[in-house]
Amino acid sequence: MARWKAHVTRHPLAGAVELTLAWHTALLLFAKVILPPLAPSWFPGLGATVVNAICLAGVWCVLWRWGWLRVSGTATLGRPRRWWLAAPMLLIAGSYALAGLDGSTTVVVSSLVSLLWVGLNEEVYSRGLVQQTLTPLGPLRATTGVAVLFGAGHLQNYLFFGAPLGDTLWQMLSAGLFGFACAGLRFAIGSVWPMVLVHALGDFFQLRSPGAAPDG
Repeated sequence: MARWKAHVTRHPLAGAVELTLAWHTALLLFAKVILPPLAPSWFPGLGATVVNAICLAGVWCVLWRWGWLRVSGTATLGRPRRWWLAAPMLLIAGSYALAGLDGSTTVVVSSLVSLLWVGLNEEVYSRGLVQQTLTPLGPLRATTGVAVLFGAGHLQNYLFFGAPLGDTLWQMLSAGLFGFACAGLRFAIGSVWPMVLVHALGDFFQLRSPGAAPDG
């Protein structure tokens, strides 16, 4: 771990790419190889919850071993008086629910829980670990790097999870722009936690809304 941290510190861009690939590899291994399908009727999102919880634990351990928990914005609330800066993104996330929500109570609750873990996992990995790795490059380059890597990472949905290519390309673009905004907010606020809320609610409302916003 000490040698890996030294390498990442000396080569921030290469380190960020390596960490991104390692995270996606772990995610795919647990989702596709190691764990059986987990979608019981009482909790359809159990598989996604377990996979994201495992990956989050791995990222948290790396941040802990490297002494980056606080500096990465993961184990701190940052500057609470600046949390309002995330309000525009929260309003956008909430706008997806204007048409209401669909699905049974079990499906809605399961989606909310599983997507909360998705938001936690992806924010701690991307805006926490990867962004901290890129921080020596300066705020603008680090934010851009986070955006590119976060957007490109969604190609896995086409390659391994059966998503149509057109939908995946739109998702890569929107995820990249979303990642850029979240990375900028993390620098301004000093914490990933407002973005965890925005991320989880945005995914939840978009997924469970019968009038989900079109890609554009």
